[in-house]
Formats: sequence, structure tokens, C-alpha cells
Amino acid sequence: MVKCPRCGHDNLPSFPTCSRCGTALGGAVGPATHLPHASMGVPPPPDEYASLMASRAAATKKNRGIFAVVFLVALAAGGYVWLNAKKKSDAAQEKLNFFEKFAQLDKGETGLFFNCVVASEIDMNVVSTADQVQKRVESAYFTQQKTFSEHLTTECVPKIERARQAFGAIKDPPTDFAPALAKYQDVLPQLQSGIEEYAEKLKSRQGLKDVDQLIQEMGGAWHSGGVTPEGIAYEKFLNCAIPGLGKMKDPQAVLEFMADACFKKDPVAFMDRVRKDCGPLLSAPKGGGPSKTWKQSQKLLEPDARQLQAWESCGKRSRKGKKVEDLATFLKSVGDYMTARSGVAKVAKEIQSTK
Repeated sequence: MVKCPRCGHDNLPSFPTCSRCGTALGGAVGPATHLPHASMGVPPPPDEYASLMASRAAATKKNRGIFAVVFLVALAAGGYVWLNAKKKSDAAQEKLNFFEKFAQLDKGETGLFFNCVVASEIDMNVVSTADQVQKRVESAYFTQQKTFSEHLTTECVPKIERARQAFGAIKDPPTDFAPALAKYQDVLPQLQSGIEEYAEKLKSRQGLKDVDQLIQEMGGAWHSGGVTPEGIAYEKFLNCAIPGLGKMKDPQAVLEFMADACFKKDPVAFMDRVRKDCGPLLSAPKGGGPSKTWKQSQKLLEPDARQLQAWESCGKRSRKGKKVEDLATFLKSVGDYMTARSGVAKVAKEIQSTK
């Protein structure tokens, strides 16, 4: 065994260098001492070994550097993507927050107006057609017929005015909502003018019923056949209401005229004319004799008073049609309101889907 002069390790005689520290062993002898170290499986000389180790260390360092660079690039790219996604999400949430405020205003201001109009709680979120609103309004009218017009004017109109002010105060809404919000704001004045028009028309409803009642009362007197002030007034009314009455030969002709005017044509237009132009004749001052057409009109009398039934049916049909007609402007604005509000909600839904 050959002891290493440097570290004292025992080496085989054939080893030219210390197997522990690589120091040259000067005392190595034997036929194997001249053989190349590579062919004997022994470590390379110190300088070659150190060079190899240095090369490997440099490669490792380089690989670590490349990995670090790749990691930092990936981290930066991921951070950029995350930051952009967060900014986008925050922007979407800000828009959705605006919609929530809009919904609160809609329920708290415009919603109170609708509650007032129908005289009860109504959730416009579950209303799908303007006809549903019409039924609720008419139902409210029948509970307070004499005061409903005043109720709409003094209590409901101020509520829609306050809603207009609240939505008019919204400044610089998110760009996505601006067109839909503008349509919503535009429909609020229409709701106000529509309900004001309806309230005004309600004032004349009682007058319509009064005229229709007079037709029945005076017509009953005429059908009795006696020459009375009431009968004379009705005969004048009848000549005014039915053009060509003097040429009719029997009661059936009168009934056919009434059926055509009230059931085949527009009963609202017919009765509007009759009430306006001929109605005043029913309440004319009593006195005076019968007109020149009195005898001719007596040929149109019939014992069953079917003509009075026809007048009653015609009056009811016209009043029913009048209800729809009176509410037409308001109901159109209600339809426009639901469309406008849905437009705002649609924008919010699209924003939510991209968040």
C-alpha cells in the first residue's frame, strides 16, 4: 500500500494518484503505472477533474439562470393577465353597482307611483302586459269612483314628478347604460301626461251615466203612449239620435238601426255623438205640445220596449269601450315604460355574463 503524502490515505501500489485527494503518488510502481488512467477506471488528473467540475458547475448555473428567467417571465405574464382580468372584473362590478342603484330608484320612486295609481301594492317585475295594469286601475276606480280623479291628480302625479327628478339627477352613467337609461328617462313624462289625461276624462264618466239613465226614464214615458213632457222630450231626442227616423215604417227598423250602430259599428263613436248632440234634449224645459213628427213616431212604438233594451245595451258597450279609450294614452306609456326598463336590465345581464 502507498500512503498519500498529503492526506495519509492508503492507496494500491498501482494508483498513480491518491484515490481520495488526487495527489500524485511518487512511489507508485508496477506494470500498471504506465497505463492511461481512463482505461483503468481511475479518476482523471487534478487539473482535468477540476476543469470538468467547473464545466458542470457552469452548466448547472446556466440552467438555473435560464429557469429563473423563464419563471420570472411566466410570473410577469401571469401577473399581467391577472391584473387585466381584475381590472375588467372591477369595471364590470362598478357597472353592476350602478344597475343596483337604478333598480332601487325604479322600485322606490316609479314603483310608488304605480302603487298609487292602482291604490294597492303592485310589483311591476311580475307584470308582463299593460292590460294587467288596466284591470288594476279600473278596479281601483270602482272602489272610489267619485274621488278617484282627484286621487290621481293630487297624490299620484306628485309621485311621478319626484321620480322624474330622481332619475334626472343621474349624471355621467356608465357608457353601456347611457342609451337605455335615456329611453327610460324619456318615458317618465309620458306616464305623467297619460295619467293626467285619464284623470280628466274620469270627470265626464258620471255625466255619461246620467244621460243613459235619462234615455231610459224618458223613453219609458214615450213608450207609454201618452202625450207627456217626458214623452215629448224623448221623441225629440229620438229624431236627433236616429237620422231618417221619420221614414222608418215599424219598430223593427229602429232595432235594426240600433244593432248596426252599436254592434256592427263603433258604439263609442255613436253614443258620444248621441250624448253630446241629443242628450240635452232630454233635460229641456218642460212645456209645449208635441212636434210635427209626433204622430209618425207613434208608429214605432212596440209593447215590449225592446228599443229601450237596445239603448241600454248600447250605452253599456260604449262605456266599456270608453274605459279602454280613456286609458289608451296611459297604457301606451306603461308599455313603453316596461320596454325601457327591460332595456336597462338587458344591459346589466350582458355585463354580468362577461364578468
